[in-house]
Amino acid sequence: MARFDYLDGKPKKGRKTSLRKTTPAPDGRRKGESGERVEIVYIRKETLRAVWREVRRDGDTAESVSELVEDLLLAWLRERA
Repeated sequence: MARFDYLDGKPKKGRKTSLRKTTPAPDGRRKGESGERVEIVYIRKETLRAVWREVRRDGDTAESVSELVEDLLLAWLRERA
């Protein structure tokens, strides 16, 4: 191997390059993804902090803010149906 051959991007003699590719699962997911799709939702920071304070003040450790949001959205959907 000459002094600057590594700059050509060619692998050294005797080394095999890995041709392994990460292909998505049949359902379109990649490694590390769950089956559930996540969507980003923007909420004002002040609103979120106020909700967190109220959830903590209630002392109900079983209910999280995510569950509360889901419950509210489901109730809204049922009301519209």
